[in-house]
Amino acid sequence: MNIIRELLLYKHVSWTQLTGFFIAGLAGTGIVLFGVQAWADVHPFFSPDDGFIRKDYIVITKKIDTRGLLDRQSTLFSPAEQEELRARPFTDRVGAFTASRFQVSAGVEAGGAGFATEMFFESVPDDFVDVKSDRWTFSGGDTEIPIVIPRNYLNLYNFGFARSRNLPQISEKVIETLRLSIRVNGNGRSGRYKGRIAGFSNRLNTILVPEDFMTWANDYYGNPATAAGNPARLIVETRNPADKEIARYFQERGYEAENDKLNDGSVVWFLNLLTTFVVGIGLLICALALYLLTISIYLVIQKNSEKLETLSLLGYRVGEIAAPYEGLVVVVNTVVAALAVGGTFVARSFYIPFLTRIWPEFSPGNFFPALLCGVSLFLLVCLLNIVAVRVRVRKINEKR
Repeated sequence: MNIIRELLLYKHVSWTQLTGFFIAGLAGTGIVLFGVQAWADVHPFFSPDDGFIRKDYIVITKKIDTRGLLDRQSTLFSPAEQEELRARPFTDRVGAFTASRFQVSAGVEAGGAGFATEMFFESVPDDFVDVKSDRWTFSGGDTEIPIVIPRNYLNLYNFGFARSRNLPQISEKVIETLRLSIRVNGNGRSGRYKGRIAGFSNRLNTILVPEDFMTWANDYYGNPATAAGNPARLIVETRNPADKEIARYFQERGYEAENDKLNDGSVVWFLNLLTTFVVGIGLLICALALYLLTISIYLVIQKNSEKLETLSLLGYRVGEIAAPYEGLVVVVNTVVAALAVGGTFVARSFYIPFLTRIWPEFSPGNFFPALLCGVSLFLLVCLLNIVAVRVRVRKINEKR
C-alpha cells in the first residue's frame, strides 16, 4: 500500500489546491457550525417552551382608554367581533377566556409560616391547553382543582414577598408538591378545595383552571344576577404569529397581544431567517470547497491514469487503488471538522458571557447541535469524495 501511495499520490498532488480546499472548507464548516450553535443557544430565549400554551397561540385584549371607565362593554369582544376574527385568513381557531363569577381566596404554608390572599380564576377551552388529560380534569364531586399559574407570580413571591417577610423561597419542584387551601364563596354557598399546581406558564398572565371546573363553579357559586357576558380576552391560534397582516389587523381594531407576542414572533422570524441565510452561505462555501477538492483529486487521478491501468492489470482492486486518495480525503476533512468544532466552541465561550450580562435570565443550550452538525458534515463530505474517487478510478480502469 505504501508503494501505491508513493506512485499515485505524493508525486502529483497539488498542495496549493489542497490548501485552498482546506481554507475554504474550514471557513464554510465554521460558518455553518457557528450559525447552528448560535441559533440553538439564542432561539429558546426568544421562543421559550411554555409547556401549556403552544407557541402559535396569541392572547389578545382590547386597548383600555378613558372610554373604558364609562363603558365597560367597550373592552369586551362582541360575538360579531369574534366571528370576524375567526373569518380572517391567518386565524385557525379562536377561544374565549371565561372569568370566575365568584370570590376565591387561597392560602399556603411553607417552613412553618404561611400567607393567604384573594385571587381569581380563568379558563380557556381545554383544546388550547397542552396538559395531559389525566392532570387537567375536574368533576362536580372532586375536592382538588388543578391550577396553572404564571411563572412570574412565583418570581414575585421568591424575590419580593418572601425576602421582605423573611419567608423561605420556593422552587417550582417544591411548589408542585404543595397543596393550596382554596376557599370559594358565592350565591350563598361556600366550599373548600385543595389546589394542585399542574404547572407554570411563561405566556399566560392569569390563574388557569380546567374549563369543566369553571363551568360547574360559575353555575353553582356564581351570582345569578351576573350574566356570563362577552369575554374580555381571546386566545387565537395562528400558523405564523409574526405575520404582518396580524399586526396590521390588530392595530386597526385596537387589539393588543399580551406579553408582546407579535414582536416576539417577529424576532423569532428574523432570527430564523438570519440563521438560514448564514448557514446557507456556509453550505455554499462548503460545496465550493468540496468541488475544489474533487477537481484536485480528479486531476491527480488523470495524471496517474496509466499507472492506474497498470495496477489494475497486476490484480489490484478498485478499492485498493482508490485507498490513497480516500485516505487523503479523510485526513484533510478530519482536520477541517476538528478545527471548525474547536473554533465554534471557543467563539461560544466569548458570546455566552456577553449575552448573560445583557439578559441575566438567559440560559444557553448545550454544545450538542454544533457537534452533531460537524460530524454530519464530515461524514457527508467524506462520503461524497470517496464515491467520486471510486467512480473516477473505475471509469479509468474500464478504458483499458
